[in-house]
Amino acid sequence: MTNEKKDMKKINNDCILEEKNLNVKEFAKLESEIYQKGKLSTEIKELLAFVSALVLRAEDSTQEHLQKVYQAGWSKEEIYEAMNIALINGGAVVRPTLNKAIKFLNDLEADNLASPKSDLKTENFVSTDKDLTNYQEFKLYTDGACLGNPGPGGYAAFILNNNLEELTSVSGSTKESTNNRMELKAVIEALKVIPQKTKVEIYSDSSYVLNGLSKWIKAWKKNGWKTASKKEVANQDLWKKLDELSTNFDLVYKKVKGHSGDQYNEKADKLAKKEAEKI
Repeated sequence: MTNEKKDMKKINNDCILEEKNLNVKEFAKLESEIYQKGKLSTEIKELLAFVSALVLRAEDSTQEHLQKVYQAGWSKEEIYEAMNIALINGGAVVRPTLNKAIKFLNDLEADNLASPKSDLKTENFVSTDKDLTNYQEFKLYTDGACLGNPGPGGYAAFILNNNLEELTSVSGSTKESTNNRMELKAVIEALKVIPQKTKVEIYSDSSYVLNGLSKWIKAWKKNGWKTASKKEVANQDLWKKLDELSTNFDLVYKKVKGHSGDQYNEKADKLAKKEAEKI
């Protein structure tokens, strides 16, 4: 969560606490209490939050709540029904966010179907003529692609210095994987190349990767790598590796909107697809 969002939430919460109308206080309880108390179950509240995020076209929030809804055990048919409710109430403007949510849901399903051992044999390629030890700060652009999901996969990463000078690229492919596994693999393989004890800004269009690193992973570890619904975390092997690597860096997470014209996001996307097509 960005500092700006945290500040806004604090302001809203302070306003609620200062509100003299007790009915307002009862209705607008603080977020920390909303999911813990009340007549509705946490699972139903997450589903309602997912529908609300869709109607508001809040992409990151939509995917965050969809992840929790899926982990809570709601079926695909039930989630689709919730999506229809959002579409009916939000109108046609909801469709772009809805389409991204459908893709994200398909990615989550693919992760559960894929075998973690299927993409262990990966062809890696590092292109560099720069000495990375000369730098203390890096910008990392990553992307992953998969043909079929699960299917042949590819990943790519471009490593830049703080002056946006391209230092090296990392890419690879595997015979069978998923979109999310390739997104994770791109970050992992790039961090292996970057010198430790440095600052790395990770630029990705994957909410799955960024939310996982900045929000979900702490709870997963605390729960023994299980979700809130006591299910095994998908792609656990890669998440553990990424968690291990991340302790060696000062990481900053930056969300990039996919296919929005960002130079290195586009380059990473193109190279990842090229790698997948090699198989």
